[in-house]
Amino acid sequence: MKKSVLKSVLAAITVVMMSCTTTANAQTGNTKYIYGQNDTNTTVYTLNEDGKTLTRKLKYEYKHDENGQVIEKKAYRWDAYRELWKPAYLLTVTPGVYEIKLNYAEWNAKESTFNHNKQESIYREGNNANLLADTQNKK
Repeated sequence: MKKSVLKSVLAAITVVMMSCTTTANAQTGNTKYIYGQNDTNTTVYTLNEDGKTLTRKLKYEYKHDENGQVIEKKAYRWDAYRELWKPAYLLTVTPGVYEIKLNYAEWNAKESTFNHNKQESIYREGNNANLLADTQNKK
């Protein structure tokens, strides 16, 4: 019972975490965002002023566990000058028996790894299967 509740909490957290990338078309001011996605990738484009061409903005890569739950989200920003995707941040989900850990780290270009501005959030389950705490720890 507790395991299924914990999976439900994990699924809810994942849905909230991914909510920014699931809409098909969102508008902010005069900018229109277009989303192209499949099971493992989402690419975000902006519609240019001509209304016919797109400009790359963001790309997300997802990894899933054997149950289909998202366990990793890697974000990239488009570098128009170099015409390549540059890593931005990494978000990992680690499910446990009574808690779920979310780890966030930004890309460190000098070291070519995700180790800048590391943060961890821990979501614990109480005796009555409610979410008890959200603890932020900077590493």
